[in-house]
Amino acid sequence: MKILYILGAGGFGHVIKDMAEQSGKYKSIQFLDDNSNEAVGKISEVNTYNTSDACFFVALGNNETRLCLINKLLAINCDVVSLIHPTAYVSPTVKLGIGCCVLPMAVVNTDSIIKDGCIINCGAVVDHNCIVNEGVHVCMNAVIKANNEIASLTKIEACCVVERG
Repeated sequence: MKILYILGAGGFGHVIKDMAEQSGKYKSIQFLDDNSNEAVGKISEVNTYNTSDACFFVALGNNETRLCLINKLLAINCDVVSLIHPTAYVSPTVKLGIGCCVLPMAVVNTDSIIKDGCIINCGAVVDHNCIVNEGVHVCMNAVIKANNEIASLTKIEACCVVERG
């Protein structure tokens, strides 16, 4: 079991911490954040925490910042994980990138590709044969119908429907 370091101790960071605790996969879960008393260190000190028993998740809502930090972590050989809530459905044919999260009750259907740094939020649906490019946030209860490609860094707002094709 590894120590999970969550970059960002805000609301989204706490959602990720809760999800990670429920998984039972980590021996410890800690925050790195520049502005939180809950954090064990600052984001800029991440290299100090990059040991063989550490893994990382970037829990920042800003798509561009999140993706940038994921790329910085990868550049210094950090183990960046993706998290899937047990109530989410992710087809075994899905290709899920690094640093993604699929939150409770979300669905990612057959043959879809979710690239690095994406958030598939609570109740969101990504139907079959979709490509969700880097750093996308599919907000709560949003639906991406089949055979769509979503541009990098896009935010699909809550309850929006992206029509097929």
